[in-house]
Formats: sequence, C-alpha cells, structure tokens
Amino acid sequence: MAKCNGIEVYNGPSVLDGSPIIAILIFKSMNSKTGDMMQLHIMRSDLPPLEASKRKLDAAICGNCSHRHSLGGCCYVNIGQGPTVVYKAWAAGKYPAYSPEHDKRIASRKVRLGAYGDPAAVPYSVLKKLTGTALGFTGYTHQLKHKSFDSRVVQFCQVSTDTAKQTKQAHAAGNGSFRIVTDKAHALPFERECLADSDGLECRDCMKCDGSSSIFILVHGSRKSNFLNNNVIARG
Repeated sequence: MAKCNGIEVYNGPSVLDGSPIIAILIFKSMNSKTGDMMQLHIMRSDLPPLEASKRKLDAAICGNCSHRHSLGGCCYVNIGQGPTVVYKAWAAGKYPAYSPEHDKRIASRKVRLGAYGDPAAVPYSVLKKLTGTALGFTGYTHQLKHKSFDSRVVQFCQVSTDTAKQTKQAHAAGNGSFRIVTDKAHALPFERECLADSDGLECRDCMKCDGSSSIFILVHGSRKSNFLNNNVIARG
C-alpha cells in the first residue's frame, strides 16, 4: 500500500440535509493544540469550502450551528487554510477511498472528529467504525436540536452548548459538553477548563473531549469578536 497522508472515509449524502459531502481522514497533523492526531475534515463534495460558506450552503456539514462563518459567527476554523488545502488535494485525487488495509495505520493513532464540519453530518456507521478502530477519539457536535440528528453520535462527541441551561441539560442526561465562555466566572461548578488552555496539555494527551466530560474554554480565534456569549447568554 502506497503511503498517503489522507483517505476518503465517506462520500455520499449528508445526514443533516442530504447534500453531497465527503469526509477525509488526514493522518499527520501539525496542529499545536491537538498534537499529532488524525484529523477528520467534513466538507461538501460539490463546492470548495470557501464557496460553500459564502453561498450559505454549509448547513450540509455544519447543520444549525450558530457560529458558522456564513451566519457571521465566531467559528475559529480558517476555512481558507486547512479545509481548502484538503479539498484541493481530494479533488486532485490524492486521497484514496478507505479500504481494510488502512485499519492498521488508523489503529495506531488517535483521531479528532471534525477538524472542520460536524461529525453528525456523517453516517453513524462510519463514525462507529472509525472510532472503534482508532486508538482514541475526540469530537464535538452542535446538532442536538437538528431534526435529522442521530442521537447515537453523542457516544463519540461532546455536546457543544451555548448556554448554561443547555450545559446543565447535557450534564443531567449523562452527556459530555463543551462550551465557549468569555470569562471563567461563567463556568458551572462541574465544568472544567480545557487543559490545553489551563495547563498547555495537547488534546492527544488529554482526551477528555470524548463525550464524557464537561469542558469550557475561553473564546478564541481570529473571529472571537463575533462571539455572542454575553453574561446573560453565558449564565442561561
């Protein structure tokens, strides 16, 4: 098997709205926060990521997330960088489709679901296979209220919450959560600060965001000024 830096693990309709999407698993990463974890990029297959965002057609992979660039949100992902590079490489045929011969390589690594895009856009069976093969996983989903959400996805993902009320609901249901706040004072007693921020720990060494912990992080990224989490929203 020729060495490649990525594979196509899914190519088909989005679970969220039926639009054509792809899920590309990148094996090596230079992400300083996560460390060298495999990264899953979820994108439309018929449009480059930037164009999909500008045309507000990114609901196929981001669902009803209010932080989408297309809605003026604060999503920290620079669509013109990682997602665009991965899309161009896929379009050029550089990522072969998944086959069982890739399992050995996947099994030796941890994976971050959704370096771009929401894992809930990908069929549960694909996520289950990937997380079941990988050494470990982290993930986030913002789709609990989406009409097409497959609730089984919370087995692999933190529930991305926008308010203290939503965080309490996730906690009561036994689901892990992940919330952005503007001030540590807004954190709930059972929420723990992201260890990448508090201790400088890489995600691959922490692995708390596997759907089992309640985590908060201070707003960050180049678009953080767009964040709407004021005191009223933060406290729910």
